[in-house]
Amino acid sequence: MGEAILSASFLILAIASLLYIIGVATPSFIKIGEIHNGLWKRCVFVDGKPNCWDIEHYADKDWFKICRGMSIQGLIAILTSTACVALRLFKLPENKILRICSIVATFSTVAFILIGLVLYVKNIDDITDGALFDYGFSFALCILGMCFAALVDIILIYDLLMTKKNIQSCVDVEKK
Repeated sequence: MGEAILSASFLILAIASLLYIIGVATPSFIKIGEIHNGLWKRCVFVDGKPNCWDIEHYADKDWFKICRGMSIQGLIAILTSTACVALRLFKLPENKILRICSIVATFSTVAFILIGLVLYVKNIDDITDGALFDYGFSFALCILGMCFAALVDIILIYDLLMTKKNIQSCVDVEKK
């Protein structure tokens, strides 16, 4: 059962990593008319072709720098947690330190992504200047990646608790 849980966790984390990378890299966190805003670029689509430039309007604000930093930390953490689960799956399935590291790295992923997204939403008026907007697919992909990482963290914690329970059961049986 442990290998099946690790395989599922690795697959879900790989998908979460891919979704999060696409979400952070693309310029469609929010859309104001034809203007698409991301974490790195602002684009206007004219005749289906993007015309993009670096964000200058609010890039110097502290909250935006922290938001970008948390997004980068989230990216590093999600890749680290994917690597930890892959190591457990392919090389060191019973390594206790790696088991704890995978849980901590996955939890860190969720925390960093959540902080970055909350900061972005909390300060959305700096970006939109009060205009009507829609959230874009990039924002949704980041949230989806975070939710998948949270699911994997729950699975990994469950696996850790069940392993401890099974070891305790074996010890109790040997004592009798």
